Amino acid sequence: MSKKNGTEPTPEEKKLLAAWRTFFQKNCKADFAALATSEEDVWGFELQWSLLESHKGLGQSFLNDMEKCLHSGQIVIEEQFRNHNLKPRPIIRIVGISELHRYHLVDLRMRDRTRFLRFDAVVHSTSRAMGWLKRSAYTCNECTHEWVIKEALARARTKAEACPMCLRRGFDLLLEGAKREDLPDPRDIRMDLERNYYEDIQYIELFDPTCLSDEELPDDVPTITAVVSDEYVNQFSPGQCITVNALIGVDHLPSRDYIRDTRRILRLDIHSVEEGFSLHEE
Repeated sequence: MSKKNGTEPTPEEKKLLAAWRTFFQKNCKADFAALATSEEDVWGFELQWSLLESHKGLGQSFLNDMEKCLHSGQIVIEEQFRNHNLKPRPIIRIVGISELHRYHLVDLRMRDRTRFLRFDAVVHSTSRAMGWLKRSAYTCNECTHEWVIKEALARARTKAEACPMCLRRGFDLLLEGAKREDLPDPRDIRMDLERNYYEDIQYIELFDPTCLSDEELPDDVPTITAVVSDEYVNQFSPGQCITVNALIGVDHLPSRDYIRDTRRILRLDIHSVEEGFSLHEE
């Protein structure tokens, strides 16, 4: 959304924002008070699924469109943190997800992509911490319109070609009979480096607890790649037992030897992590 040429939320989005506001006001006042002295830069704000599910307008919204629901919630929680003068940057983490979403890592297949599932897992290995450009920001030199493009992890950056506002205005002027030389130049744009948004991430390899034969960490075991972000980076170590709530995504084969390789692997985009197993015995 543009800062200078913003658009109003739709009626549906307004209802979702209102639902989040009443949720935080009803359930999180004590949490906000407890964070008054926090000096953390980023804070994973954990919310119990049972509370979210029982709040009108949120539980079903989360299941229907997780990204949209969390986006609205993020707007509201950042607003709440500002209102309470809290220092950390908050990130909503839903925990205690229903067992109806329970799954096993060894059973994951391509048909499960886009599903939101819950797993018991053991950390096999971790990568170094890194960052990625999550949202690239642009400004039009012609009309000063500002906009943001959402990028995809481990993919080529989307190239902005033209200002959408100047294109629309130019089209309207042509309909009114304007000459081409009088039209605004929609290609006169620049990337706004100060507004680019980078996110800290880390790759971790996970395996199913059923692969544990004894207390030793197995060397040769089928693993799946997962991605953690922000406050979860550098928080996990090999052998650690965790419960993860994750969206199932698809990634390129790491060892691909040509650009248009059609082979793919599954990837867990981790939304939240809970200590220990929730189903298996440790």
